[in-house]
Parts: sequence; structure tokens; C-alpha cells
Amino acid sequence: MTLTQLIQAGPAKANELFAKLADTSDGAVKTREKLLAELKEELETQSQLEERHLFPVLRKHKETKDLVQEAINDNREAKALLAELEKMPKEGEDFARKLAELRKVFQQHVRDERKELLPAVRKALSDEEAQAVTDKIEAGRARIEDARREEADQRRAEVRREREAVEAMARPAERVIRAEARMVETGAQAARSGLDATQRGMRQAAEAASRTEQQVAPPVLEQFQALAQAPTAVARVASEAGGVWMEYVNRTTRAGAEAFQQMSRCSGPAQLAEAQQRFVLEAARAWMDVGSRMLDLTVRASGEALRPGERRRSTSDRA
Repeated sequence: MTLTQLIQAGPAKANELFAKLADTSDGAVKTREKLLAELKEELETQSQLEERHLFPVLRKHKETKDLVQEAINDNREAKALLAELEKMPKEGEDFARKLAELRKVFQQHVRDERKELLPAVRKALSDEEAQAVTDKIEAGRARIEDARREEADQRRAEVRREREAVEAMARPAERVIRAEARMVETGAQAARSGLDATQRGMRQAAEAASRTEQQVAPPVLEQFQALAQAPTAVARVASEAGGVWMEYVNRTTRAGAEAFQQMSRCSGPAQLAEAQQRFVLEAARAWMDVGSRMLDLTVRASGEALRPGERRRSTSDRA
């Protein structure tokens, strides 16, 4: 591709994005935000490559020297309008008017390049100089696009890791809860077989719950500790979730032990039923408490997981 072809073809993608944005309705806020971000990337890439590779060469020639400052002023005006568009609400007539103003500035810049800059470039630059500029601009665009793709891949991978960590936080007590449910069911079955059978059943259930706690608690706690040590946005929340989970385990373990002692001392079915009911109610309250707190932590972790990518995107845009 020659420098002439490069300058003539350069605005094609930006013009396409302008047209898509102009066709959106006031209700398409997310679409407008996405298209505006793409338009900003395209305009900034184009101006960055011109200012880095084309303008320094043009300043060396008398025929093109004065045109450089005009082009730089156009780029600055476009950048200021883009910043205004980013800050304002994406619905309503103000957004449409500001977009039309930016589009007008951009199209005038394109006309100036084709009518004034391009003829001067053809006259002032040798074929070798023009081709060298072309090669640098094409290589620079390729590097920028590769870097953006790599950043997008990294951002998606990090969001995926954060989401998996958040999901892991919501699941840790599942196996312990199932063990508690089995304990209650064992007691209920034993109650139907009489007091002696109940005591034996509750003893067996307590032993099973104890084994489950010994088997389940260490690996789940290790999972939370690993999340807390990870250099991710959810590390602090994971540490809190681990504390919530251990509090739940301790609470239900104490309730189970107390229920077993009470049931062991029962002298009749009525007392047995009352003790069992107290245990079921305490287990239900504990589960509702931990569920509510884990949900709050999960929502908070989800929000924090997205902030690093947003901050990086904001920093990248400002750069």
C-alpha cells in the first residue's frame, strides 16, 4: 500500500462507526457506549500514528511544514469532543448534537488531508520517504491492534478466574449442610423406632457428622485460604467468607452436640420430639444466616472482580 492509499483509506472504519452511532436510538445506551469506545480507539490510533510517523517527516519539508500544526489542532479538537461525549449521558438530544459536531470536525479533517495535505506530500516526499512512512504506520497499527487483543484476552481470562473464585465461595458449605441434613434424618428415622433406637441413631449420626467435619472442613478451609492468598480482587472477600463458613461449621457442630446430649437424656417420645425440633430450628437459622452473609460477600466480590479491568481500561484510554 502507498502513502496516498493509506491516507485515503484511513477514515473508512471511523466513518462506519460514525454511521452506526448515528443510527442508534436513545434507548440503546449500551450499544452507544460500545460503539463510542470503538470510535475512540480508532480515532486515537489514527492520530497517534500520524503524529508519531508522518508529521515528523512533514516538518522537514517547507511545502508541508505549515500543514502539520493544522492537522494537530484538528486531532486535539476531536479528542476534546470525544472526552465530552464519554462524560455525558448517552441518551437524548445533547449526545446526538455532540456526536454530529465531532463527525463534522472529523470529516473536515479528512477533506483537508485529501485536498491540501496529500498533494503537498506527493510533491515534497520522495517515493522512498513516502514508503518508509507507510511501512512505519502499518507496522505501528499492527502492534497497537495486537496489544489490544492481548489486553482483551488477559481481561477476559482474569474476569473468568474471578468469576470462578466467586462461584467457589458460594459452594463451600454444601457438603457440611448435607451431612447435617443426614444427621436430622437419621434422628427422625430412629424416633419412629423408639427411644433406645433413637439414642443409638443419634449417636451414629453424631459420629458420622464428626467424620464428615474432619473430612470436609480441612480441604474447604484450605480452598478459602488459597483464595485469600491469591493476588486477585476477591482475596480479601475470600478471607471473610472463610471466617463466615468456619463460624457456621462451629455453630452447627455445637448445636448437633447439644441436641445429642438432650436426646440422650430424653425419657419419652414427647421430650425427644421437642429436642429434635430445637435442633432443626437452630440448624435452619444457622443456614439462613450463613446463606445471607455469603450472598452479600459474593455480590461484593463480583463487583470488586470487575473493577481492575475497568480501571485498566480507563488508564489505557487516558494514555
